[in-house]
Amino acid sequence: MEGLFQILVLVGFLVAGALLVKIRFVPAPRVTDILIKASLWGLLFVMGFRTGNDPAVASRIGQIGLLAGATALLSVLGTLAAVICGYAVLNVLRVSGARPVSRPENPREPVGVEKRSRRQLKSSLVLLAVVAVGGLTGAFAPRLSGVNLVGVTGWVLNALLFFIGMQFAQAGISLKAAFLRPETLMVPLATAIGSIAAGLLLVPLFKLAAGPAMALSAGFGWYSLAGVLISNLGDPALGSAAFLANLFRESLALLTIPFLARTRWPYMAIGVGGATSMDVTLPLIEQCVGPECVPVSFANGALLSLSVPILVPFLYSL
Repeated sequence: MEGLFQILVLVGFLVAGALLVKIRFVPAPRVTDILIKASLWGLLFVMGFRTGNDPAVASRIGQIGLLAGATALLSVLGTLAAVICGYAVLNVLRVSGARPVSRPENPREPVGVEKRSRRQLKSSLVLLAVVAVGGLTGAFAPRLSGVNLVGVTGWVLNALLFFIGMQFAQAGISLKAAFLRPETLMVPLATAIGSIAAGLLLVPLFKLAAGPAMALSAGFGWYSLAGVLISNLGDPALGSAAFLANLFRESLALLTIPFLARTRWPYMAIGVGGATSMDVTLPLIEQCVGPECVPVSFANGALLSLSVPILVPFLYSL
């Protein structure tokens, strides 16, 4: 019951932020972006601090890294297998949208993509540095056993989701046209099922309970939120692993998209991008798969992003 209440609270803040945009009672998008970054940096710093300030967690940093790497790899492999099965289902049902999509005969790096990739890499490294600084600060600071960091981060997390809902609505995202295509539902559904099912393999490998294992793989590449959600549920070690796992997943996506786009199942390139297929990996997907894929890619990222704050706490509570 408590887990359900927390999910409703998280969704409520997302919806509230979006509703404010409808009544035009919001700051400019640039200000919203600054508020999101400030909230995110604060949360990631505290996440790192809690990891470093707990000797039992800090001593397991090597195991956390190994768990993160395994989670990223298994999530990607599970996604690829599920998307291939999704293609098979669409073909059996003789859905016209299951046909391979067109793509450039001579793919080339579009103007601006390389620059965006460098900027995103820099942004990812900055966020990783924030977590590292928090961890080092926690390691050298006195043990804060009496401070309720969970309560503080809980309210900051609510604020972050409120601003994310606001930003989502300010972007004018409309999925109506994309939903006319069967792939729009197949790709995110397959990505979610494949990622979460692959997370179950972590149970025997790392002696995890099934719920936390599935929650760990349900970030779909949204590393900045997935790690914070799990840390705030009372497991900073698993939260750190979730942050790294989803960061690794994004890196794997950027490396594999050009190759996956040239297979018989080009929408694997969208699935592997997960939640990032609506922003970070979208330019690369568009270039490698073709312009026809953009609505599906954008809808895939949007649907998976919206599901993260619901699925992660729900699965963790199982």
